[in-house]
Amino acid sequence: MSIYQVDSEDANFLFLEKTESPTHISLLYLYDQSQMGEGMVRFTQIRQHIANRLNSAPVFRQKIRGTPANIDYPYWEEDSHFDLDFHLRHLGLPKPGDWRQFCIQISRLHSRPLDLTRPLWELYVIEGLDNFEGCPPNSFALYFKVHHAAMDEFTAQELMQSLHLHSPDYRHHGRAQQKVAYLEAKAPTNTQMIALGMVNNTLRSARLAVQLVTNWSTLGRVAAGLAIRMTRRAIDGESVTGTPTTRFAAPLTQSRVFEGGFYPRSLLESYAAEVRGATVGHAVLAICGEAMRSYLASFGEASDEPLQAMLAVNVRNAGAHALIGNHIAVSQVPLHTDLDFPIQRLQAICATHPELSNVEADELTSFRLRSLYENLPAPLLAWLGRTANRENSVHRGVLSAGNCGVSEMIGSDKPLYMLGARLIGFTGIQPLFSGCGLMFTSSTYCDQIGLTFVSDKPKLPGPGVMRRCVDEAVAQVERYLRDSKNKTA
Repeated sequence: MSIYQVDSEDANFLFLEKTESPTHISLLYLYDQSQMGEGMVRFTQIRQHIANRLNSAPVFRQKIRGTPANIDYPYWEEDSHFDLDFHLRHLGLPKPGDWRQFCIQISRLHSRPLDLTRPLWELYVIEGLDNFEGCPPNSFALYFKVHHAAMDEFTAQELMQSLHLHSPDYRHHGRAQQKVAYLEAKAPTNTQMIALGMVNNTLRSARLAVQLVTNWSTLGRVAAGLAIRMTRRAIDGESVTGTPTTRFAAPLTQSRVFEGGFYPRSLLESYAAEVRGATVGHAVLAICGEAMRSYLASFGEASDEPLQAMLAVNVRNAGAHALIGNHIAVSQVPLHTDLDFPIQRLQAICATHPELSNVEADELTSFRLRSLYENLPAPLLAWLGRTANRENSVHRGVLSAGNCGVSEMIGSDKPLYMLGARLIGFTGIQPLFSGCGLMFTSSTYCDQIGLTFVSDKPKLPGPGVMRRCVDEAVAQVERYLRDSKNKTA
């Protein structure tokens, strides 16, 4: 394996990392082993299953090597002291092993930052899931945590899916071993990093200058308009992106809270079918918006302005299977919480998404903002990361691109198995960012859709209340569909 440098997009997640806002993502998988007869999946089997696949992606054995004073983007290097048992851990829920206890355990795990001196991942096997609705006794879970600098949620999902087969015959798994050569590799010395950093930053600055000159008229017009609005809104304590300020824009703490549930896929598909052109993704956005609106209203904090969401989109080319790095785009989606739920709101969301919401965004895209971003000198990118966190700590949500985040993950339509145990559900857990302290994840698998959320604990003191808000939004959709069917009968 050769040494390679972290690119600008991945480095940004390292520069944004703070104790209060660790930038890791997590995946959660639930398994039923009741149909395995007398047998059950042992931790030692899972350990060997993972060990057989350690070379399937470089992230498993590589750690980050930062450069002095962030003069350049960091490097990936092989961890010569790699210890699988540090990264693979075994936990058990206390009795009675119910969903609430499970959510508390996941909240604690997601709150803890990864050790940045080691490969940036952890995998937990959690047993004792004995009192879950929809889960037979003696079920278990896998909780996979990986840094956003290593992979995005879509890459992490692809990696985890590689652990599964469509067959319950666990003997097939033994033949799925990855046999990629392992070669130890080290990053440059500090002296070499400084020299390379000076050269790289000079080249990046030159390319950036050329791009700025080439697109000067467009950039100048857009920047001037944005600067005026940003200044006005910052003075007023408002978001520079125009999103209303809610409790979820307050500075983050070190504690997280996780909750959510699983719902019939057919229900959300029927809901989407009520509006021409709508998809399940549109339906999820409408439900998340209603749950958030209802939650804020229950605390007397209802917003007169429509809420906004940040939507993460996978921008990989079809068929691409890169197992490292980030290839996502984030768009701002109006949730139209000022309109009636469920139909008027779904219609409006469908009409506005995925179109960009303003002229400035279109113009920025026209001269390839990503290319400009890729050519930012490393010290400047590190400074921007620190500034974003500091500004949102002083001015609530001033740089927030949404009141919440929404990520949609698509799984298999057919049942999956790991070592003979049937996968019965999965979901993702996103990092929180300064200014955006609530993240929803929808996950589609077989005949169900998971809809879970993570937030900063002080901002969501009653996770059960938000869960009830999600349940009630889904129930509203169900009542509408039932009433609509009765009217046409």
